[in-house]
Amino acid sequence: MNTVLIRGATIIDGTGTDGYPGDVLVAGDRLAAVGPVGRLRPDVDRTIDAGGLVVAPGFVDAHSHADSAPFLDEADVSKISQGVTTEVIGNCGYSLAPCHPERRDELRDLVGRLFPPLPFDWHTTDEFTARTDAAGYTVNTAALVGHHTLRIAAMGLDARHPTGAELGAMRAGLADAVAAGAFGLSSGLIYPPGMFADVDELAALAGDLPPGRVYATHMRGEGLHLAESIDEAVAVAERAGCRLQVSHLKAMGRAAWGGVPDALERLDAAHARGVTVHHDVYPYDATSTMLTSCLPPWFQEGGNAGVLRRLHDPAALRRAADELERNDGSWDNWVGGAGWHNILIASTGNHEHEGLTLDAVARLRGRTPFEALVELLVENELVASMCVFALSDSDIEAAMTHPRAVIGSDGLPPGTGGKPHPRLYGTFTRVLGDYVRKKNLMTLPAAIAAMTSRPAAAFGMTDRGILAEGAVADLVLFDPDTVMDRATFVDPIQLSTGIELVLVNGTIGFEHGAATGVRAGRRLAP
Repeated sequence: MNTVLIRGATIIDGTGTDGYPGDVLVAGDRLAAVGPVGRLRPDVDRTIDAGGLVVAPGFVDAHSHADSAPFLDEADVSKISQGVTTEVIGNCGYSLAPCHPERRDELRDLVGRLFPPLPFDWHTTDEFTARTDAAGYTVNTAALVGHHTLRIAAMGLDARHPTGAELGAMRAGLADAVAAGAFGLSSGLIYPPGMFADVDELAALAGDLPPGRVYATHMRGEGLHLAESIDEAVAVAERAGCRLQVSHLKAMGRAAWGGVPDALERLDAAHARGVTVHHDVYPYDATSTMLTSCLPPWFQEGGNAGVLRRLHDPAALRRAADELERNDGSWDNWVGGAGWHNILIASTGNHEHEGLTLDAVARLRGRTPFEALVELLVENELVASMCVFALSDSDIEAAMTHPRAVIGSDGLPPGTGGKPHPRLYGTFTRVLGDYVRKKNLMTLPAAIAAMTSRPAAAFGMTDRGILAEGAVADLVLFDPDTVMDRATFVDPIQLSTGIELVLVNGTIGFEHGAATGVRAGRRLAP
């Protein structure tokens, strides 16, 4: 059994209590002992002198889209280089299974706007996880099953309520995913086909979750409709009797700024009524999603074929351009909320214009910004993502410092190229370097609790997220004086500084500024 002694570090155990000097002994994949300096046995395979460094539980990314990371030729370093040892995947309604053979093309087209090309030569969740298990995991994964994916398997992309048989098929797919180890259900209610679902449909599905499982939701509105969307999310959880995870809590668009404190009050009221509720947040004033999200909701019907058809329809384009310009508040209008100059092209299928704003692309092409948007979507067959500068610092800080906040990167899938949002490589170290050390908005123990024990508890991970004897040996060793993100919107694929060592299940996965390449992660089950 491999043994490692980390000696003389400041131990911050993940519970939120103050740090103290001590030693940590790792034996195999478990923490064998945590104690005062010099009290633990020296006869180990390796001793690491950690004076001046902090040892903490490995960070838990509560909101990730790295479902396809096992299929990368090389180990994904985006998260482990920040100290992340576990990530929750399957968010915003998108999971990669189940994949009904008759609906394979519809699922491939939809997730292809977000994920790199995948074969989708699996059907059930068990078949998919057999593939990822065989490929291996750089860090641990805890999977949610996506509502979009269940709905497509049952009824395609139709903009209507499901029949009884179709809802039954969704429930059967959910049951299979739960049996295969899913931690809960996710929804993405600003995207098709999830946007066509109502509370009855969502509550029926979430109500089938076993006790203690999670309904995680990218809500229907994150701008002017934030309050009513919070109420809808709470209603689903209360009717279903499940836990609630509000994804990437924010107030999107200048007109909605200042809305997060009210949203938190509503979540606090739900908590007081007995709903177990948390929210995740990332430390940036820009969000990121598919470029198709600039289009109005009605434009999204019919999947890729429907959207592409409307992109060639002059009447549909005139209507869409008019609605973007009028910005009547009836839907989350990214253009109206942020402006063309604040929409940055992150990635495109042909890798042209990445890193330029839409108004810059328009000037380059001699087009209006709307015409440039249409051309980019057509040329790339909808495979394009964006970063949108639409959030306020005060809202981010209110969400971040709340006692039930957890940290989630919302990083898009690795392997798509381009200039992804820097949160993919920098979320956790940015919290430590910016929000803790520079801004002093959080204490180091409080920030680490939001990255470790709190998200672990929120998703029902019972043996991770704390430094205690018998816990799984997921650990991060870092320098609290130098830890900082380096990823930027101009150059987002940069590793952080200050992360000295990361152990995943007792195995060193990152050391001396580089990943070891060992895929020591595991697919977790509740």
